[in-house]
Amino acid sequence: MKRHQDAQGEMREDSAPALGADAGACAEELDVVRGMFGAAFAELATLYRNDGMPRIESLRHAGAARDCAHVAKIAHALGGSSISIGASGLALLCKELELCAKAGELGDFGTRLAAIETEYGRISRKLQAMLQADTIDNGMTFKQQG
Repeated sequence: MKRHQDAQGEMREDSAPALGADAGACAEELDVVRGMFGAAFAELATLYRNDGMPRIESLRHAGAARDCAHVAKIAHALGGSSISIGASGLALLCKELELCAKAGELGDFGTRLAAIETEYGRISRKLQAMLQADTIDNGMTFKQQG
């Protein structure tokens, strides 16, 4: 197996999950995407949050069935939507799972899925907080103008 150096300078096997995404960097990425999308960000974030758990459940079922092709397909879709919202850490976890599945290697599927679920939960909570803050900010702005 090939080895690489992770963001913390530790050597990892390529098939090892990249656990512990940088929460600060992720929050900044989400803020950048919110700035790019403006008012449409709320809709994008809501769609992402509504779509994420069903995809993770589908991943769970495909992994339990050892259906590598389906795992790869779902991981690719979740990774793509994650990168579009600014969740690059989650996108990386999904990409790693996708590549393992394409190679027929699901031996550490449970560990990888747990990492994806944990990171998705963190992203979902951050998005919810951002949406709530935007609602409060919009309400304050409205009150100040009215």
